[in-house]
Amino acid sequence: MKSYEFAAASGRNHDESMVRRDFHAAKAIGGIRYGRYYLFQQGITKWMYIDYNDIVWAYRHLEDVQSRLGRRTAGVEMHILMIVTKDRKRIGVPVGSEENAVAVLRVIQQHNAFVDIGFAREKEEKYL
Repeated sequence: MKSYEFAAASGRNHDESMVRRDFHAAKAIGGIRYGRYYLFQQGITKWMYIDYNDIVWAYRHLEDVQSRLGRRTAGVEMHILMIVTKDRKRIGVPVGSEENAVAVLRVIQQHNAFVDIGFAREKEEKYL
C-alpha cells in the first residue's frame, strides 16, 4: 500500500492515524476526496485535509483563464471551490466542472449543518 503524507490546510493538525483511515475510506469527486471527517485536496507534495467542522463558509468561484494558442486566444473556465475556515483562512480548491463544485458543496453541507454556502459581499465582510 502506498504511503501518503498529510498536512492540515487550516493549520490545526489532527491524529494522523485517524486522518489516514478517513483518507483510505474517502470517495472522490474530481480532484477532491471526501471522507467522513475530512475533505482532502492533493497538494504539491502532500495531501491537504480540512476538518468539516472547521469550515464556516464555502462557495463556488468561476475563473475565466485566457490562454494563447498560436495566434488565437481562447478562454477556459475554471471552477474553484473557495473554503473559509474558523481561523479566517481562505483556501481555493480547483474542482474541474460546475457539477463537481456543486457536489462538493453538498457534501460539505451534509457534514457540517452550520456552514454558510454561497457568495455574497456581506459574507465576505463577516467571515474575512
